[in-house]
Amino acid sequence: MAPLSIIEKNAIVVKIQQQLSKTPYACSSLTHLTNGTTNFVFRGTLIQPLVQSHSTPDNQSSPIARSIIVKHATEFAALNRDLPIDASRSIVEGSMLDILNNLPSTNSMVKVPHLLYFDRETNTQVLEDIPNVVDLKTILMSPNANEVLTKPFATLVGRALGSWLRSFHSWTSKLPPANLGEEKLKIGTNEPMRDLKYRISYDCFIDVLKQFPGVIGKHQSVLEEVKASAANDFRRLPSEDQDEGWGTIHGDFWTGNVLLPETQQPQESPKLHIVDWEFAQFGHRAYDVGQMIADLYERKHFLDVEGALWGIDAFIDGYGAVSEDMAFRIAIHAGVHLVTWMKRGPPLHMRAAWATLERARAVVELGMNFVLKGWERDRGWFRGSILAGLFI
Repeated sequence: MAPLSIIEKNAIVVKIQQQLSKTPYACSSLTHLTNGTTNFVFRGTLIQPLVQSHSTPDNQSSPIARSIIVKHATEFAALNRDLPIDASRSIVEGSMLDILNNLPSTNSMVKVPHLLYFDRETNTQVLEDIPNVVDLKTILMSPNANEVLTKPFATLVGRALGSWLRSFHSWTSKLPPANLGEEKLKIGTNEPMRDLKYRISYDCFIDVLKQFPGVIGKHQSVLEEVKASAANDFRRLPSEDQDEGWGTIHGDFWTGNVLLPETQQPQESPKLHIVDWEFAQFGHRAYDVGQMIADLYERKHFLDVEGALWGIDAFIDGYGAVSEDMAFRIAIHAGVHLVTWMKRGPPLHMRAAWATLERARAVVELGMNFVLKGWERDRGWFRGSILAGLFI
C-alpha cells in the first residue's frame, strides 16, 4: 500500500486551486478530508461566498455557502497509488448526480448532495458542503454507539434509508430512456467499477472461505454455481424489457456512504445524505439492499452494537415487500458481503482486539450459510434469522 507523499499531495492541491481559480468556486485553501479512499476529497474555503441556487428543505431563502467539497479522481486510488482505478468513475458519478437533481423528494429526511460544477477533463467535481456531519459507520464504530443509537433513533434512520432506497430504485426504473439519453448508457456500462465490484465480492469469496479449514466442506460446487451466476449478472446490460428487480443501483450502499449530523437534537429527525455515486451502475437491486444489511450486521457481530439490529429490521421494513426471488438474492448478496469482510482490511494480526480469529470465522460461516440457504431457497431457515423480515 503506497500513499502519495506530502509533496505530491500538495502538488494536487495547487493544481486544483489553479483549475478553480477561473470559476465561481475559487478557493483560498483546500483542506484534505481523510474519508476519501478512492478519490482525493477536500473542503474548500471559497474566496467569494455563494448563494446556493437549489431550494432548501424548508423552502426559505437560499443559504450562503462559504465552503464547498472538491472531489478529484486519478487513475489510482487515493490511499494506494499501486491500485489502478479508471478515472472514468468520476464521469459516471457526475452524470448520476445530474440525474439525481430531479429525484422527487419522497422522504424529507434523505437527500443527495448537489453537484455544482464538474470539469470532465480533469475529473474534478465541486459539490455542496454539508457541514457538521459524520458518516453512519463512524457512529456505529464509536465507543458510545449503544448510547447514540437508541432503538427509536436506529429505527428512524433504518426505515428512512430503506424507504429512500426503494423510492430511488422505483424512480430510475420508471424513467423513459429518452429522459436519461446518453447519461443512462454511461451509468449502465460503468464497466471499470462493475468489474471492481465483482472482483472484491463474488470473484474472491470462495478463496476467503478456503482460509478457514473445514468451513466449505462439500459445498464448493454449489458456491461455484453462485459465483458463475453472479458473473453473468455483472455482464448483463440494460434493455427495454429488463426483468423486475433490475435497474440503476447505487452500487456501494453501506453505512460509510450515509452522512448524518454529528450531534442530534432531541425530538428532531436527522437529515441524511447519500454520497459517493461512482459505483452507480446497472444491476440487480438486491445488491444495494444486501450490502447495507450485511454492513449493519458486521457492527453487531464484532462490536455488539444493538442498534445495528434495530436498523436492519427498520431498513427491511422501510424498503417494503419484495418478491421471493428478490428476497433470496438479497440473502445471497448479504452472505457474500459478510464473507468478504476479510478482504476489507489488514490481516487479522493487525486488527483491533475485537476482530479475533474466532469472530472472523463466525461471520464467514454465517455468510456462507446465507449464500447456501439463499441458493437452496430455504424460506424456513431464514424465518429464524436476522433476515426474517424479508420472508414475511
